Order: sequence, then C-alpha cells, then structure tokens
Amino acid sequence: MNGLKRLLLASAISAGCLQGAWAIGAYPHPIVMRQPDGTTLLVRIQGDENYHFVTTADGFLLQKDKSGFFCYVDYDMRTGKRVPTRQRAHNMDERTDEEKQTLAHLTAAQTMNADFLKRHAITRKAPAKTISPRIVAPRHVMGKNAKVRESQYLVILVNFTDSVMRHANSDFDHWLNEPGYSVNGGTGSVKDYWRDNSMGQFIPNFKVVGPYTLSKPTAYYGQNYGDSGTDINPRDMVSEALALAKENNPDLDFSQFDNDGDGEMDNCYVIYAGYSEASTANVNDIWPHSWNFTTADVYGNIPDMPEYDGVKVNNYSCSAELVGMPGSPAVPSMDGIGTFTHEFGHVLGLKDMYDTDSYTNGNALDPGAYSLYASGSYNNSSNTPPCLMAFERMQLGWMKEGEDIIELKEPEDVTLDNISANKARFINAQPGRADGTGMEWFILENRQQTGWDKYIPAHGLLITHYDYTKEMQEKWWDNNGPNNVAQHRCMYIVPADGIDDSNSRSGDTYPGSSANTEFTDTSTPAAINWNNEKLGVPVTNINEGDGLVHFQVSGGASKWSTVKTLVPEDVKDATATFRADIDNAGDAKAVEVGFCWALSSDTKEPRLGDKATMSKATDNASTSSVTVDGLMPGVEYGVRAYMKLADGTTTYGSTVPFTTECKTAVVDIDHPFTDDFTSWTNGQPDCWKIVDNNSDGTTWIADESSNSIVYSFNYWNDADDYLICRRRIHVPEHGTLFFTRGVSEQTAIENLEVLVSTKSSDLKDFHVHERLSFADYFYQQHMEEVDLSQYAGQDIYLAFRCCSDKMQGDLWLWDVMVTDKLQTPTITKFERNADGGLHVEWTPVEGAAGAPGYNSPYYLYFGKETDEVNQVAEFTPMSAYEESVGNVALYNGGLFFTGNGSVTLKDYPEGIDRCMFIVTTSGPLGSSTLSVEGTTDGSTWQMVGPKTVCKEYDADGQEVDLTSYLTGKHYRRLRFTFQHGGRNARVKYLSLVYNDGKVYKDLAAGGVNNNYIDINPTTEGEFDTGKYKVWVASGWYGLYYDESVPAYYEASATSIGDGVKGTGVTLASGADGLHVSGVKKGYTVTATSAAGVEFFRATADGSDIVIPAGHSRGFAVISVSGEGHSWHTKTFIQ
Repeated sequence: MNGLKRLLLASAISAGCLQGAWAIGAYPHPIVMRQPDGTTLLVRIQGDENYHFVTTADGFLLQKDKSGFFCYVDYDMRTGKRVPTRQRAHNMDERTDEEKQTLAHLTAAQTMNADFLKRHAITRKAPAKTISPRIVAPRHVMGKNAKVRESQYLVILVNFTDSVMRHANSDFDHWLNEPGYSVNGGTGSVKDYWRDNSMGQFIPNFKVVGPYTLSKPTAYYGQNYGDSGTDINPRDMVSEALALAKENNPDLDFSQFDNDGDGEMDNCYVIYAGYSEASTANVNDIWPHSWNFTTADVYGNIPDMPEYDGVKVNNYSCSAELVGMPGSPAVPSMDGIGTFTHEFGHVLGLKDMYDTDSYTNGNALDPGAYSLYASGSYNNSSNTPPCLMAFERMQLGWMKEGEDIIELKEPEDVTLDNISANKARFINAQPGRADGTGMEWFILENRQQTGWDKYIPAHGLLITHYDYTKEMQEKWWDNNGPNNVAQHRCMYIVPADGIDDSNSRSGDTYPGSSANTEFTDTSTPAAINWNNEKLGVPVTNINEGDGLVHFQVSGGASKWSTVKTLVPEDVKDATATFRADIDNAGDAKAVEVGFCWALSSDTKEPRLGDKATMSKATDNASTSSVTVDGLMPGVEYGVRAYMKLADGTTTYGSTVPFTTECKTAVVDIDHPFTDDFTSWTNGQPDCWKIVDNNSDGTTWIADESSNSIVYSFNYWNDADDYLICRRRIHVPEHGTLFFTRGVSEQTAIENLEVLVSTKSSDLKDFHVHERLSFADYFYQQHMEEVDLSQYAGQDIYLAFRCCSDKMQGDLWLWDVMVTDKLQTPTITKFERNADGGLHVEWTPVEGAAGAPGYNSPYYLYFGKETDEVNQVAEFTPMSAYEESVGNVALYNGGLFFTGNGSVTLKDYPEGIDRCMFIVTTSGPLGSSTLSVEGTTDGSTWQMVGPKTVCKEYDADGQEVDLTSYLTGKHYRRLRFTFQHGGRNARVKYLSLVYNDGKVYKDLAAGGVNNNYIDINPTTEGEFDTGKYKVWVASGWYGLYYDESVPAYYEASATSIGDGVKGTGVTLASGADGLHVSGVKKGYTVTATSAAGVEFFRATADGSDIVIPAGHSRGFAVISVSGEGHSWHTKTFIQ
C-alpha cells in the first residue's frame, strides 16, 4: 500500500493546481431578510463562491432591484439569460393575486440552473498549491522523531470605506491562537482545532495585524460578476491588505510565513469587516473563499504576485468578521471558527464534500454535519466544527496506514477508539488494484458526541465508502468535486438505518437507532463495491459502550457472549416491548436477562443501579423480551439489554434510542385533534416521522416562510415520501380528516395519498385510504376533506404520501385536524315574508356551536343570479369519470392506459367547449392509438378530431387540442378509447372548459346564531324581480362544514327548488298548482313528501304536468324518470 500513500500525498500537494471550486457552501438553512420597507422575506442562499443564487423558500429565483428590494427573476431558455421582473417578492402567505399570476409564468430555479451551467464556464477559485507535507506532517515525511515546530501564518484584518471592524485585534488573536477558546460557546481556537486533529503534528500560529482601512467600499471588491455570482475584485482587497500590513509593520519579516522555503508565502488570510454573502445574500458582500494570484479572473486578467521580503504571495483565503446578517443577531457577533477552519483546510489540500456543481449530474447528497467539508463548518453556529474524518487525516499524512488505520481482513476482535484518538479501520473493496492506481475503501470510524464532535447528529460506528481510484481522482477529486455525480458519489456515508437522506442523519451510525449490528455481504445496507462485487469481510456484533465501539471481523478471533439490543416493538404512548438477541457463548451461566432504560436527556448509557435508570428482568434467563408500561408520551428514551452471569459479571448490549408515541387523541366534537408542523426536533416534525422511501434525498422539509411542511420540486425522481403521524387517533362516529394544502405549478398536478393503519405506525401496516390530485388554488391555502367514518370506534394512524411525478412543483401542508364532523343542515323554507324580505329556515344541527361575539353556529350565503355565463376551466377531477372499462388507471387530470380500455366522462348539460391534454408514450415496441368521441344525446357517438398514434417512446409527449372540433357541436359527453398495440399511453393535464349555469353575485354571507333568518331588502321591491340563491353550513367555533343543497327563490314563484338539472325540465307556480314543464312524452313525474309519502304520480303526454295545489304543503321531492335515468330536485310548496 505504499503506492497508495504516495498517491494520497501527491494529490494533497498538487490538487490545488487544478481548478476545483474551493469555497464554503452557503448557509444551509433559510434566513429572514429585511426589505427596505421593513417587511421580511424568508430566502435560501444556494451554491458557493464560484456559482450561487438566492431563491424564495419555495424555489423562485430572486435578485435585488435598484431600491434594494428582492424581485423575482425569470429565465429565457432560448438565450440562457436571466430576465429580472419588477414584481417584488413576498412570503407565500402574503402574495397578491397579481404576484401569483407572475409566478405562474416563471421558470423554476432548478430548471434555470441546470441550463445555465451547461451554457457557461464558471471561474472556479482555488489555491495554486498546497502547503508542503514537510510542514503539515513532518513525522510522516521525515520519521517518527521529526521535530514539530509551530508554522507561521499571516492574518490581516481590513475595513472598507463603508464598513469597519466591530472587534479588536486582540479578539481575533484569542479566536485564532488561545488554548481552550470558549467565547460564544466555542470548543477551542483555530490553533486548537488543527493541533487536536493532527495529533500535534501540525501546529499553526497566526500573526494578526490590522485592522487597516482599504481605499474603496465593500462593493468594489465583492460585487458579483454576471449571473454566476462570483466576486469581481477580491484579489485587489488582498493586495491592498498586504501593502498596508507591510507599511504599518516595516519590521515584520514576511519571509517567516514561507514555512517550506519555496519562495512563496504559504497562505495569506484576510478577515474583512462586515458580513459574508454566504449568509446575507447581499451581492456586494464578499463570499468566503480560497484563491491565488496566478489564475485568470473573470476578465481574463492575471495580476502580478505581490512580493515582500523576498517571498511572493500566491495563495490567499478570506472570510467575514461577523456571523449572520445585519439585524440578526441583534448584537453583531464574531463568526465562529468554522469558516476559517474550512478555508484554511483547503490550503492544506482538503476537498469539499458537498456537490460543488449543484444540479449538473444530479444534486448529490453529502455527509452533512459529520464533515467539515459539507455543512459541519456550521455546527454550533460555526463554533464547533466536527473532527476531521479518517480519510482526510490520511490525505494530510496524520493517520498512518498499518499503525493508525488498519485493514480488516482476517478473523479479529476489534475495539475501536474515538476518531479523536486518530484511530480507524478499513476494508479494501478492490484488493487486486495495482500500486499507484488508487483504491476503493470502506472506512470505519468511531464518532462520539464529545469534543469537536459534540454537535454531530449521532454517535457510534460511522462507515464511509470512498472511491479514490485513479480514474475517479483525475475526473472528480482533483477538480474538487468528489460528490458532484449523484449516481456515483466518491465519498458517502453508508447509513445504518438504510435511509440515505439529510433528514435521517441521526440514523447513520451503527448500532444506533436502527440497532443494526452487522455490515456484511447480505446485510442492509450491504457490503458491496462499485463493481457490484461482495467484499467478503463480514463485520458483526457491532456494539458500543463507554465511548468505544466493539465488533468482530470474519467471525472474530474468540467466542463472545453477546447481548444485542433490538429496536423496541409495539411502542405506544405509555408502553413498549423491549427485545434482545442473547448469545451466551462463555462458560458462565446466565442467571438474569433484562433491560434498563432511561430518558435520553438524563443519560446516554443506562446502567443498573443508576438513579436515572429503570430496569426490569425477564421472567427467566432464557427469555429475551419484556413489555413495560408507565412511559412518558412523546419523549426519547434509551434502552439497553443486559445479561448477568453466574461469575458476577454483567454484559450490556448497545443503547438503542426510541421515541414513544405522542398521547393518544380521543376525538369528539369538543376535542378535535389538530397539528400544524411548526415544531421540529432532529429534522423531524414533532409527533410525525418523515420517510424518504426512494432515498433520493428530496423529501418533506420545514418551510419557515409559511409555517408549513413542504415537499419541494424534484428534478430527477418521482416522489415517494411519507409523512407518518406517530399518534393513535380514536375516530368518532362521523370522523373526518381536514387538512390545508397548497400547490405552486399551474402546469403540473401534485398527487397526495392519505393512508390509514389500524395496527401501528410502521410503513408496512399502512394502506391507501384515498388518493387526491391537486391542480387548483395555486399559491393559496385550500382545505381538503377526507371521510374517516368507516373507522368509527377504532384507533388509527394517519399518513400522507407525496407521489407526484418528477419535474412537478411544490406541495405544502398546513393545519391537520381530525374531528367529529357536524351534519349538513337542510333548508326547509326560502320565501317572501310579510315585510317584503326573504325568510330562510333550515333544520337545526346537533353540536353546532359558536363563541358569542366571535363566531356563530351557522354560516349562510346569499346571492343573486346574473346574466353572466359561469364558465368553468379545470383539470378533470375524479368525479368527472363516469365509467371506465379495461386496463386504465384514473387520476385527477389524467388517464394511464396499459392495455385496451375506455373512459367515459360525465354529462355536461350545457356542452363542452374545450378539451386539451398531453399524451406521453412508454413501452417496448408496437403502435397504439387513442381516439376521442363525443355525444350530444348519450347514444350516438362521433369522432372528435383525429386519432393520436403512439408508436415510439415519448416522455415529453404530444400536445392535443380538440377545441376546434368541439366548437358549435354541444357535445355533452366525451369518451376516450385506447387500442393497445404494445405501447402504453398516459394522458396528462386533461383539462376541460364548459358552461355551468349563470354566475351568482354575492350579496351577503356570514354567521347566523339561529336556524332561521330574515333577509331584508336594501331597496323597496328589491326581491320583486330576479332569482336568488342561499345555502347554509353548520359550524363549531368558527370551523364550518359542508354547505347545504342550495335553495332558490324566483320572484314569480311560490316554491323553491334547484331545478331538474340536466333535463331541460323547469318548475313554476300557477294558479292551479305547480307546473312541471319540458318533460318528454312517456316520462314519469312523482312528488314525495318530506316523510317519504308519495302524494302525486303522472305520466307525461307531451304537455305540462300540473301537481294540483292542496295535495301537500312544505318540503317535497320532485322526481322525473325515463329511459333508465332518474333526476330529482327539492322544492317547498306553500
């Protein structure tokens, strides 16, 4: 393996000469920006120094206008140019209708970035060279006894003409050099970090000078170039800073900063006054980075290298003085050491582990807070960057193969110390590679939440997979992009829980929360290399205790008596069943087996006899499970199995964390279950569990701008992401789920499933209860309703699953509620009263209630018919499909044919004016056809437009617009017929435009305290003409349920009804009774009282049918039937 050592060191020395992107990634969380008018906007900063951009929390590209307001930006896909708009940006819940219309036509930021990066070469800043291993790792290069001396580095503090330092030179000297530096909760100084992580082999000392005021304002140095966002003149800042440092310190010998004697200062670090663009999104601020004086800038210029005291300055790094942004925090605070440490590590040769080219080749998942070179530089507000990983220590020569990091191969019992002790193990995944051609390794390191690792997501054995083969090194590592390809990351964490996404980082370690104690050829995840070859080096019996990790390799060197704590089962709000695998391979007999547990907040390792620990033994020593009660709901515990042996020793298993369910919600009308996704812990909403089922890294996340949870745009994969409620809900008689949702993309359909389990909150126990598709109420909150009454009297678990297609927009969820739904009232009177007004009565509803002075038990709508036709444009809802035959799946706005089939739409009495859709094709071969027919009478069908032929794979699809074939035809129904010839077809975005009666003008709406109301005219005789409509809904303290069937009043009528819709039949009063007109000859007309008693029946002979006055008074149902169909309407007879 000596060839590997040479390859690693050669890479560390020379990689800086290749133009990789060496910069810190953007702050990983949304930030609140204050606009010039005092309003706030939540934004996300994305990218790094070489290419970055700002978006709203829901993904729309932003740019500041001349007044300093963030405005939306569009993108011209033809020219590849950004096109700023004049529309100022607002948070989602504050947008006007005009703003929403603007958003409907914008190109999504992800689409723009993918196209932009294909068109434009990005200038990537990088050091020209890295510090010599002779300085960084003298013991490695020159032997064990090599003298380690402190190497010297220059740090210059600078002001701008418009921004000055808020902290003194001494503050930065402590920050950089002071042992045990602890300001703002810090874990140590920069010098502490590198001394600790190099095991004393590299001890930097920082000479701090300044601050000095540069000649120009911040914007001169930090202004962004074009659309890439790279700063235009940062090297001028460094040149001026060097000149001022020498001018003010003529006796300071700059040659001392050339630690390796090669004639160049190893690095010059500039800390500038103010904030970083990585956290402010201000285009005039400077983005922290590392660069050099020998690479062309965005204009093609290469400046002369500054020279002082016989040494030239080539490499430099820079970062900001302050953390956050103006006004947040309220008192400006020094940035933590994370950014400085990250940038300084680049000078040593370390690579970024985040995806440095964003959406090119997919958006790759990185190791997150476990790595200084992902988001770990931000741990503890940048005050506690995590330990360097084993491979990084190897690259720098601080971890020696065969001594500090040892190969796993032969049977062995391993005790692995903390990575802070500079120990690790590895499995060679390609043992046959020749020296000098690189390697593929799985590295095993022990990460504990102590010291520099205090703020990593979890503790235990962390397994990482590295592809450092020579071909991958040349293609990606040397260009600072080891994780730039989503489908082949050159460094990734092998997650113990099998879930590879950023929300589940706490499940990455072994045994961890998944109680996974094996990494073998057949485990999940499996030990398989990139060539899909098994490693043949099984790691088993992984255990953790007292900060150490123990495991056996290839069966181990001895027989272990093992106690494996398994993941608890049947965890409820107060009970759980603990389980263990017991293997007593020793000579001493087991005399007791049991479990001890404690709140995780009290102790990480429960032990018998501890005050904070509870315990319970099993019934006998051969039993390995026990059920406990008395647990607290909604909190995290740690449980640990134990085995007492006859020789007096006690063997413990690893601690497995588990969280009890939240308290069971027993629902009734006065006690609904509600939640709003605003409280989160460890990347999960409280009492809910996110499952990224396809492990693509895109899943549900918190959206602080709208106080919601959102599944955001996925450029690459269809969604398969669950949101599971970890609480049992006892369903009442009329149990109903209500939730508020929102969607963004007007050309897309978002699909959401509501799932129910009557067993547990495990994914396997859920079944689909209802599938919904959303293509309306864009950028608005809209409430959906799902009937749960079939589960009345049962305890259930609820879950949502986003299953939208890739390239769709965003899907938000806000408030969720399960309640005992009130019944719908029935209007019994709508008539003129003695005062010339209108009187409305309805049936009272049990349970309807309101808070006096705030809301009422009923809500009433009152409107008047206008002459305007009510034209409806919609993606076909599920209710539009009347009949389907054959191999076809139905969903909102679409059909999916996998064989012969047909779908008939419902009747549209006033005719269909427009029909449009897209047909995509899949399947291996052949030719299929899709035809559309229309009918005006329900029996005679005619072709509408030409057939659509599907004869080749077509993921983009054919656009079909049948409008010209529908014009003037008055087709009331359409039928889609598919002849399958080998190709499948999906009809997407199926939209219709049709007329549905007249538009009603809103006259009044509001709460009503009784089950009746008199509506007074605003002018004398107002109700003598026109047609009026009312409906009413029952409510509970401001939440109103289904509206009633509308009732209508016409000035010439003495009865009310909703007409016999769809038949042409009308009702009108006359002196002799109720006239039923327009009934076809041979049709039957009946009238039934509210009690269900039929009091009239007649067969039409072609003329009006008259229901004589006096037969009945009050509420009645009028029915018309014939030719196998029936229609009904309700009326009120005086």
